[in-house]
Amino acid sequence: MVTAELSPYARASRAGDVVAALSKALCQLEHRVTVAIPRYPGFDAGGLLAARRLTPLKLANGAEVTVLDSQLPTGAKLVLLDSPSLFERPEVFGRPAEDAERAEFLCEAALALTRQRGEREPFDVVHLHDWPAAALAVRLASLPSAVPSVLTIHDPARRGVVPAEVAARLGVAPNDDGQRQSASLLTSGASRASAVTSVSSAVARDLVDAGRFGPLAAALSSRAEEIVGIPSGLDYAIYNPATDAALRSRYDAEDPSNKGSAKTELLRSRGLELGIERPLCVAIVEEGPDGGIDLLERAAEHILRNDVYVFVLLRGEVPFDKLDRLRSEMGDRLAVEQSLDEPTARRACAAADIAVLPARYEATATFARIAQRYGALPVAQASGAHLDAIVDADAALDTGTGFLYEEPSSTALAGAVSRAVAAFSAPRWAALRRRVMRLDLAWDRPARRYAQVYRQAKLAAAR
Repeated sequence: MVTAELSPYARASRAGDVVAALSKALCQLEHRVTVAIPRYPGFDAGGLLAARRLTPLKLANGAEVTVLDSQLPTGAKLVLLDSPSLFERPEVFGRPAEDAERAEFLCEAALALTRQRGEREPFDVVHLHDWPAAALAVRLASLPSAVPSVLTIHDPARRGVVPAEVAARLGVAPNDDGQRQSASLLTSGASRASAVTSVSSAVARDLVDAGRFGPLAAALSSRAEEIVGIPSGLDYAIYNPATDAALRSRYDAEDPSNKGSAKTELLRSRGLELGIERPLCVAIVEEGPDGGIDLLERAAEHILRNDVYVFVLLRGEVPFDKLDRLRSEMGDRLAVEQSLDEPTARRACAAADIAVLPARYEATATFARIAQRYGALPVAQASGAHLDAIVDADAALDTGTGFLYEEPSSTALAGAVSRAVAAFSAPRWAALRRRVMRLDLAWDRPARRYAQVYRQAKLAAAR
């Protein structure tokens, strides 16, 4: 696996979580996995021990790269590609010019590693994660000995647009701005990879929608039937309400009584009125134009007309002026916190009865799955990865795993939340919650599907 992210050492998005969990699951299935990643300061800070190779790795341009070998606790081998001048800052992304150079280094170093390994025991397949590694598919396709590549697109909105000179050094043709001054590494990699996967079946279908994904869709249009959507799982070593160290009150699907204790704890800590019988809605909002903060702000007043608590968790610099004004009027039932991280999200979902996810388009649906695992029924728009993760509950609550709404409007969002609140009072709510908490959200099944993609890519390369 070639990646710019690996949780918890270097994480900027869900891609880092997927690499960590998938490599672990594949090792448990007795596959031999090597993860190649730049050496970030986070590896040393995390106490990971690594041995420096005596012989540096020689790149195609004559440069040499120091390589360190280690092993993850999961059993996967770890190869750290050292370039202090490029990776002295711990952040994975943030400076476009430097990000392009980092991606170029990662692809060149991983190519040299693949060639070196090919002299002794070749890799069966090289799995590329998102745009920083995507250009390696172009280089691998040009090797005399065909090494199959699988490209997983975690976030199709991040296309990895780099200057034309960087693209040229990677063998990527300018293809992105109409003036041939830049190129999308993700687009080029997607057109040359042996196989392309997405972390959602619904997003895999959307990848060929030119109105949504433009040049990327054009590059994939001829292979639309080949794109494989594999919804990600949850690592049960982390996401388990019965053992989660982030929770004071632990519970499971068979005995969820301690959810009430978690709810009381959250209400007290946020200064909300105590009323255990009143449903608690936790709204999780991420930054960006599709995050849905505008929909939530317009819907909040209508939602609060129900007899509910609303706790809003925001990630990043998300403005919430309307919510702030509403909080001054309804501070006993509405709280807002701009500190969305994983432990906080898990504690919030443990306390919540309903999880409101207002994003207009979601590529991973991870928060929906976390909510389900912790017994909070998700409310989300019927688009993107949410179509994989959520089945709309019927009126009798005999089927379904959450509540979906069709249109990206505040009215539709508020209506879906009202449906969930009404369901909370129904006799079959406890049975619905138990069924949702017992969903198989582990990584075993997705890992087996990835292994199947690897085998098919290897067989195709052998022909």
